[in-house]
Amino acid sequence: MIIAINAGARGSVSWSDPTTADIKANASAFALALPDLTPFLLSSPLSEPPVHFTHVVTPHRLDFGVWASADGSTLVMGTNLNNFTASVTLGEIFSAANLTVLASCSPHIVMDGGGRIIGSQVMFGNVQSGAWIFE
Repeated sequence: MIIAINAGARGSVSWSDPTTADIKANASAFALALPDLTPFLLSSPLSEPPVHFTHVVTPHRLDFGVWASADGSTLVMGTNLNNFTASVTLGEIFSAANLTVLASCSPHIVMDGGGRIIGSQVMFGNVQSGAWIFE
């Protein structure tokens, strides 16, 4: 779901129930995060305040969506496309999104898919994800 949204999707594909506990847990985590995600995901440069979106895929196959609001808050939602651990610096993500000030801000996690921000590193285990808001 995160990959689709980062690529510009405005919805998700349903899945059939019964399904695995893992799929249910991840879908529930995403649903619980929607109140925090919606102001960013359903915005545009024409919104008030304007929100600008950038899709960043790193050379290490980490996929990020970055929504930067004119009010100073930024949503970073990412996932690891690999079946192994991978990391990237916040500076690399923000640089690719043409943002510079956020690397020193402390984010709060809005969706915990196993990804972590420790210092200036964004780290994911295999196929883990996460979403953070920087303010």
